[in-house]
Amino acid sequence: MKKKLFIFLFGLLAASAGWSQKAVDWQFLSKVRWHKGYVASLNGYFDLPKFAPEIANLNKKSITIRGFYVPIDMDGTMFALSATPSNQCFFCDGGGIETVMEINIKKGNNQFKRIAVDKYIELKGILHINTDDSEHLMYVLREAELVSIIK
Repeated sequence: MKKKLFIFLFGLLAASAGWSQKAVDWQFLSKVRWHKGYVASLNGYFDLPKFAPEIANLNKKSITIRGFYVPIDMDGTMFALSATPSNQCFFCDGGGIETVMEINIKKGNNQFKRIAVDKYIELKGILHINTDDSEHLMYVLREAELVSIIK
């Protein structure tokens, strides 16, 4: 009996590990303030993000997020996830830079090649908050996997 109980509890614990991602949305990620700061690599002063503590606490944590698929390359290995469809993109007056996320796909995952532009999808991965690398967006989802194509 004890062995069965142990196996059951171990199985429950193992199953719950897959549910440990925190679901975040774009409104939550918009809790950003801006301040002027010097960026040595660009040799100038720029607006830099200051993240709310609840966002900063998610750095390098597993999350899920929904958004619109925006491919960056033809190979389907690099894309962005946006709070809005591409016709309302952040640089087209649809919102700020906090409404788009850079996506790095988990190695060996090629399921993104079949997704059409502006499909609404759900992803899971590790959120990395970028505060100092001007070559990347401020939100980067690494080890990204497709959870579902919603519409």
